[in-house]
This record gives sequence, C-alpha cells and structure tokens, in this order.
Amino acid sequence: SMTDGEVRRDWLRGLAIVFAAVLFYCVLLAGFRLLASDVLGEDDVVEAVFAQYLRVAYDFFPRQPPLYNWLLYGVQQVFGLGVEGFLLIKYAALTATALLLYLASYRAFNDRLFAILSVESLALIYQIAWRYHEGFTHEVLAMVFAMATVCVLFWIVQSPRLTGFVLLGLCAGFGFLTEPTYYVFLACIFASVALHRAARRVVCRSSLLISVIFALCFASPYWFWVFEVGGCRASCLQLIDLNAAGSLANFWDALRGPFAYLSPLIVILPIVFPGFLKPAWRDLCRAPNQTDAADLQQLSLHTGLLAIAGSLVAALALGIKGQAIHVLMPLYLPTVIWLFGVAHRSGDTARPVWWFTRVALAIAMVAFVARLANLFVLDPVCKTCRWGIPYAGLAQQMEQAGVVETATIVTVDKELGGNLRRYFPQAAIVMRLYPH
Repeated sequence: SMTDGEVRRDWLRGLAIVFAAVLFYCVLLAGFRLLASDVLGEDDVVEAVFAQYLRVAYDFFPRQPPLYNWLLYGVQQVFGLGVEGFLLIKYAALTATALLLYLASYRAFNDRLFAILSVESLALIYQIAWRYHEGFTHEVLAMVFAMATVCVLFWIVQSPRLTGFVLLGLCAGFGFLTEPTYYVFLACIFASVALHRAARRVVCRSSLLISVIFALCFASPYWFWVFEVGGCRASCLQLIDLNAAGSLANFWDALRGPFAYLSPLIVILPIVFPGFLKPAWRDLCRAPNQTDAADLQQLSLHTGLLAIAGSLVAALALGIKGQAIHVLMPLYLPTVIWLFGVAHRSGDTARPVWWFTRVALAIAMVAFVARLANLFVLDPVCKTCRWGIPYAGLAQQMEQAGVVETATIVTVDKELGGNLRRYFPQAAIVMRLYPH
C-alpha cells in the first residue's frame, strides 16, 4: 500500500495526464472548427439572440435556466460575438468535466490507470464524442456541476469537513441554474446517499444546512422570477401529457434512454473485459451497503438506477414527453464511474486494458476524421451543411440595401437571426419563435 504522499503524487500525475490529453483534444477540435467556418449552428443561434441582454431569466423556462446565457454574455464582452465564445465555453466545460470525472473515479477505486480510462471512455459515448461538438449549450454546464457534485459528495463521504458542505452548496446553487435535469440528478444522488448507511451518517447531518443556505442564495432570485413572473405552471404543463397511449410510448423512451446515452460504451466494455458481466450482475442484485465502510461505486450505480426508476414513473404517471437523449447527460455520466469500477474488479485486466485503450483511440480518430469531413467537405458528407451558408455576404447586401447598425431585425428563422447578430451588434434581433 502507498503512503499518503505517494497517493497524492499518483493522482496528481494522472490529473496532469488527463488535463494535457483533453486540452490537446479540445484545442485540436476547436482549431479546426474555427478554420472551417465562423457560422453558428443548432442551439448556439438561439443563445446568441438571448445573450443580447443580461437578465434574471429568459423566456425558455422550464427547459433552460439562465446560467449559460449569463456566462455567454460575459464571454462575448471579451471575445466578441463570433463562434469563439461558444467554443471557449464548450471546451472549457468538457475539460472541467473530464478532470472531475477523473477525480471522482480515483476516489471510487484508487487506481490511476482506471481513472484515466474512465475519462478516455468519453470517446465511446456518442453524445459526447460526436453530438457534443455539433450542438449543446446548457447541457455542458449541467455536466460540469453534476460531476462537481459527485466529487464533493465523495469527498464528504470519505472525509467530512465543513469546507465540503460549503462546496456542495455552491455546486447545487450553480447546478440549479443550468438544466432542469440537474434537479432530477440531485434528487437521485441524495436518495442514493440516504440508502447507504456510511454515506447517510456523514452527509445527512446539521452541516448539510450550510449547503442548503448556499444553494438557496444562488438560485432563489431565479426561482422568484419563475414563480412570480415566468408562468411556471403553464410552462410545466407543456411537458405533461396525461394521454395513456402517449405515456406508454414515453415509457419506452425512458427505458431506452440511459442505454442509448451510454452507447456504444456499455456494449464495448463487456466485450473487451471478459469478466465484466459477473461482478456487474452481482452489483445489480446487491442491496445498498449498510456497513460503516463507504462504497462509492455502489453509490454511483444506485444514483443511475434511481434516475431510471424516476424516469419510468414520470413517463407512466405524467407522460413526460419530448426529452432528447442528450438531456440525460447529467443523469447518467456518473454511471461511468461504476462501469469502470466493475471493469477494475473483473479479473486479469492487463490485456483488456491494452485492447480498450486502442479501441477508444481508434474510434476517436475515426470520429475526428469524420468531423473534419463534415466541416470541410460539406456536400455530400453532411446532411445539413450550416457551415457553408454565406451569412457575411447576406449582411453586406443588407447594409447596401439600407439596413443601419441600430435597426430592429425580425426573423422567424432562428439560424438567420443568430448568425446576423455578429454583423449587426447594435441591432435588436427579434425571433418570433423565441420572444424575449
């Protein structure tokens, strides 16, 4: 066994490796994105219009709290209205998520190699390896604060300190302002804590009130706006469908959601690690740990299982509808910790690790090449070639037609409105689909 100093040096080396690798990956992807085009696409165009103003909340509740818009507003004051600010937020969030995943994984199974592998596995989750680079805005911050919450809770469970409860409150406060999915995640992880004796004894104590106070200080102004100004009840009802047939269809969506999100990782691991299924099944059948020793891997597993159960109940009882797979990112990303905990306990892992590392790198390279083709080749590679639309030429023609800098530009096309903003920074961009 290693001394405390050796353990610290060990996880610091791993942290440095993860940071260097992820930073290189992010700079590479962001650099080629900047070379390919300065056109905004997907969710970015809507946020570009919202970020014209700094407000307590925006007209998008209950789907999108305002933290991303606030951060984008600040970044754009420094980096301008182009794609650079969006890329900075996105890849800073990915780097932070990777580092936090490494830290939480290291705490869970005290193995630097497998903690690094848990980060490498992000290349085997389609929603992160591909879709993350195409779209996503608020979800990227929800991922960060979900993983930060996991890290802090793991720290509290292993070494309860007042500082930990303060950080937990900060994580929750910021998380409340990212995505409604974070609320579900927080409920699931605290329910999991309540099921485990060792975790419950150190987390559910008077110090937790400090966390509550800090979280309320951050989130209460936004909540006040939602309930007093934002029409919370009407907005929530838009997500509910009490039709029985609709509920059954949504039940299937809720059932397949976590597996779709974790694919193809969840399929590759049992293939690469031959002993994977036996400890995984044993964990699934085992009751919550009631000993005085904390089991962080089981805590991660039960958080995911409770999220699945909650999604199924919501689908049947309320018919919650229209939840895209990427919305699940904060819910099931911590499950990766359990998956690699199982791989760590699956027997002789030397050769499986060799194969897994190369499979992950190969898939990452294929995705990278495909991404470049999507950006630079355009037709017939990409289905919707946003990157090739000449918005600069359109803006120049508008100026020649007499559109002045302080004009009000009204459009029903969100991509047109979002992309015109950088060319008319003083104009008021109004999109009828997204009033503000």
